[in-house]
Parts: sequence; C-alpha cells; structure tokens
Amino acid sequence: MRIFPSEVKKIVVKVSTQMLTDGAAEIYYEKIKAFVEEIAELINLGYEIIIVSSGAIGMGMTRLKMKKRPKDYKKLQALASVGQIHLMQNYQKEFDKYGLNVGQILLSADDTKNSTRRANVRNTLEVLLEKGIVPIINENDSVAIEELNYGDNDTLSALVAILLYVDLLIILTDVEGLCDKNPKIHSDYKVIKQIDMINEDLEKMVEDFDGGITFGGMTSKIRAIEKLTSIGIPGIITSFNNDDVLKRIVSGEVIGTYFTPRKQF
Repeated sequence: MRIFPSEVKKIVVKVSTQMLTDGAAEIYYEKIKAFVEEIAELINLGYEIIIVSSGAIGMGMTRLKMKKRPKDYKKLQALASVGQIHLMQNYQKEFDKYGLNVGQILLSADDTKNSTRRANVRNTLEVLLEKGIVPIINENDSVAIEELNYGDNDTLSALVAILLYVDLLIILTDVEGLCDKNPKIHSDYKVIKQIDMINEDLEKMVEDFDGGITFGGMTSKIRAIEKLTSIGIPGIITSFNNDDVLKRIVSGEVIGTYFTPRKQF
C-alpha cells in the first residue's frame, strides 16, 4: 500500500490528448465518459479535483476531418480555437449527468509569471472549487505565441498544482509509468514504482527514451514533477487505460510511478 505524506484531498489531474481523441477521425467518447464518472465519484467523496486537459488541437483536427497535424503555428492556433469548444462541450455533456458544472480557464504563460494575474487565477480556481464547480484548464493555444508559451500541459499542470499547493498531481498518459526501458520498443520493460530523487542520470535515461524530444514526452513530465517534489508535493505518472485509476490511487494502491516529495523543514 502506498502511503502519502499527508491527507490527499486536493488533486490536479492532467489528461493527455491521446485519452480523448486519435487526432484524426475518432473521439474516444467511452474514455471521456469513464473519466468523468470517476471524477464525479471522487467529488462526491469530498475530493477537490482540478483538471488540466490537453486535446484542443486534436479535437479541432477531428472536427475538421484532418488526418495530418499541420506544422504551421497559425494553423495550429486556428485548430485549437475550433477544438477547444468541442472539448468543453464533451466534458460538460458528461458532467451534466452528475449535476456538476465545469468552468473553463485558458491560460497563457504571462498568467502564471505575472504576480497580479497569478493571484487572479488562484482566486478564480478557489471560488470554483468552493462552489463545487470542476475547473478545466488548458493552455490558450489559439493566442499563445511560439516564443512565449508553456510548451506542454505537463508544465502547466505542475504550475497549477504549485499555485494551489495541492496534495497530489496525477499525470495520465498512454504508458504505465516511468519504465526501466522504453515500453514502446521493449516488451520486457518494468515500471519503476517509486522515484525518490530526480537526478541527471534519470533525466538522461528518459531523454534517451524520448529520442531527445522534450515536447510532451516523458522528459517534460519528469521536469514538471521535479518542480513539485522540490517544494513538497508528490506526483504520479500512470496510464489512463487502467480501470478506476484515480480511485485506486487515492485508496493507496501502488500503481504507476510515484515521485516522493522532498521533506520541507
């Protein structure tokens, strides 16, 4: 059984595009339905949940029946403007079944770097949680410029977790956790159950898995979680394909990779 350093009540859950859509022809309605049902159950049990959700560009591609992701930044911004609407519609449709409202918050890098904006974001999130409204956060991809953005929602989820000083960050992805070998290449991989220290050797191993690509891969997740653990917040990376994954985590089941927080003195 996994023991957290303190009671877990307030949680940031980061959702990847791969859980929501294939980015071409299909939206994964059943996965969205199951995810929302689980979130609703946790809220009913007294947990406060903040969702950081990717998927705007993927939803836009699906809506416009585009099979190939464009490289042009302006086209990506346009896709995000189309897809964000449908992303939120899908979430609200499912949360309606449980009598829950959602609140959309789109952030740019300036919103967490500027102290006044940062305070405004925190205040808004706290009011939403007090009112029992589910905050759903995404980067404001339709207006973010290439030189000034978060780079990926892993980083954004960590910054939100720090902003609210939550009890836990859960990053849901398409692999079981941090593995000793690249699970997309090696079938004999093993999931590393716990990481007590993120060091250069670990980062080098993960970078090798990602082929040097840090945008949205395991490298970005590790770097995001390092921001948390350094101030005393734990993090977990695990697969969205695990049934009842969130409930199993909060019950203490050992699932995915757990990153222990540094002790605060």
